[in-house]
Amino acid sequence: MKNRSFLCSAFLFANIFAFSSEIDVAIDSYLDSLSPEEQIAQIFLVNLDGNADFKAVETLNEKPLIPGGYLFFSYNIAHSAEQIINFTDSIYNYCKKNKIVQPYLAIDHEGGDVNRLRNIVSTLPSQKSVSENFSPKQIYSLYSLQAEQLKILGFTLNISPVAETLNSLNVDFLSDRSFGSLSKTAVFSLIEIRAYQDKGVGAVAKHFPGNTNTDPHSGLPEIKLSPFEVEQILLLPFAYSLFAKPSAVLMSHAKIPAISQNESAGLSKKWIKEILREELGFSGLVLSDDIFMQALSQNGYPPETAAQTAILAGSDVIMLSEKKFAHIVKNLLEEQKNSKTLQESLRKAAHNVIQFKVNLGIFIYDSEKNTIAENPNFSPENRLGSLADRLSAFSESFLKGEQLVFLMEEVK
Repeated sequence: MKNRSFLCSAFLFANIFAFSSEIDVAIDSYLDSLSPEEQIAQIFLVNLDGNADFKAVETLNEKPLIPGGYLFFSYNIAHSAEQIINFTDSIYNYCKKNKIVQPYLAIDHEGGDVNRLRNIVSTLPSQKSVSENFSPKQIYSLYSLQAEQLKILGFTLNISPVAETLNSLNVDFLSDRSFGSLSKTAVFSLIEIRAYQDKGVGAVAKHFPGNTNTDPHSGLPEIKLSPFEVEQILLLPFAYSLFAKPSAVLMSHAKIPAISQNESAGLSKKWIKEILREELGFSGLVLSDDIFMQALSQNGYPPETAAQTAILAGSDVIMLSEKKFAHIVKNLLEEQKNSKTLQESLRKAAHNVIQFKVNLGIFIYDSEKNTIAENPNFSPENRLGSLADRLSAFSESFLKGEQLVFLMEEVK
């Protein structure tokens, strides 16, 4: 894994951000203003309750416990665009009223079968279908229209694209979730990421470095490739997609013995710090996959252990499919008392999440005062307009999206 000369030129220019030390100082100062519980809460991306009026499901030290981000599942999606907008607005208003750090709102919106917003947004074909039927220019238009609709609905992060090539090792698991070949995956992932982020919605390249036909929800995937095959099959598509500077990369639970022995990639310093950060030059957020998956829980990593290990390995965000996470926050608060390394890792992760929120516009940086604060213009109405304006813009974007897909189907 040491001699990747054919990739070096790509790695050196992929995803390099140069944030000033002044902003770092401002972020650290802001974190100091938060309680220890609020700081650690920033590193979590968890599910939420219901699909109407929002309220916190937990408190910690008599204050509502709100994570850094919320992940929407199908049961969090109401039956109309107007209802979804009202729900996401209620999250903003609840946090503002209770003086809580605003969360980012995330969703798995790949297209095809993985589409929480089916029948709400315009038609979004699977990545495989997109790669077979759309030109690069049309792909950009398709995902741009989807981004417009996601943003109007209140979402700020889309956990897509799948930046894995399709092969015999993963075809049963990924199926039509992949763009297909190396060339298609590299180019179309990059286009999708740029389309979303040009419209103000963060994109997430996943699942780094790859998967097998074993579903991590039910077992631990093991990728049996040589180091050279790992480079050729797994790393190349991600290396190219990182040129688009995705907001985040989502880690895989797979283990690759040739590189990191029996460690899950998402719990491995080798994969996160050495390969993703240092060799590929990625400086955005690193997300764990759901730590409640059996790939971890059945292999010696209950949620508390998995969360701690992932943070120590270099992850910034811990994803949970559960709604309650106070017990894990408490565990981390206790464990960091006896580990300076864990304390520093938690602080760095929280710092990176706040930096991400600055990038999204949730926070605003005042260069004259060298401070950051929540951005008053990030309120739904200031950012997106009145409810009537948003619904009108949504309808217009929806019709454009439907027309684009219809034309492509007609050509086919």
